[in-house]
Amino acid sequence: MLDEPVLAAWASLRLESALPVRSFFSWPGKRNYEGLWWSSTTGSHVGFESLLERDFLMLADYDEDIVGIASQPFAVLWPRGTEGARGHVPDFFVRLSDGGGRVVDVRHPDHLEAGRRQFSMTRALCEEAGWDYEVFSGVAEPAASNLRWLSGYRLHRYAPGSTIVPAIMDAVGSGVSVSAGVRRASRMLRLEPSTVQAHLLHLAFIGVLQVGLDEPLSMETWIAPAQEKSPMPRLAAAS
Repeated sequence: MLDEPVLAAWASLRLESALPVRSFFSWPGKRNYEGLWWSSTTGSHVGFESLLERDFLMLADYDEDIVGIASQPFAVLWPRGTEGARGHVPDFFVRLSDGGGRVVDVRHPDHLEAGRRQFSMTRALCEEAGWDYEVFSGVAEPAASNLRWLSGYRLHRYAPGSTIVPAIMDAVGSGVSVSAGVRRASRMLRLEPSTVQAHLLHLAFIGVLQVGLDEPLSMETWIAPAQEKSPMPRLAAAS
């Protein structure tokens, strides 16, 4: 679409189902770490090219407002002669629960200033297409470490059956420590504590139960039925 305007109709494209427009290459000594993240949002693997991109995918799985994720689903070719601009492949496209879309570029905090012009141009393109735009540069600690712990329980195999959930909710009551909730539910269900713990932390990751992420999580962390998820603290990003 070189030299053609962006159309608002782009917003109707199912980019959350698109395949990456380029391959993820690796070679000996490469500084970035790439891989595949199994997304509990999509029920499939999503590619990433750095640990920071992996952190974004963890956050996207935790975010109830995100219902679809695709890695590098399109490339932008700026009009010929655009000063200082090269082709750009955004890192992610996510579909939101209200039907909207969001384009996400992931950059290390040290590289935000160098990418400011690229971000500004991409943001303007997204506004024309009717999408949100975000530059993700990380999650603040200790929330990042807490999210990494909880995300280990995102997998469907840790999801409790419909007959188990009421017992866990009853054991948690209006709020207890994680360890107390596990002990109570284990006795009620006559299940191994390790199994109950996995079920309980899965419910915390998907938002049925709530834990605070602004303090390091432990078995003594307070857990309670969720009212709503608190927004994850992101690091400051370039505009």
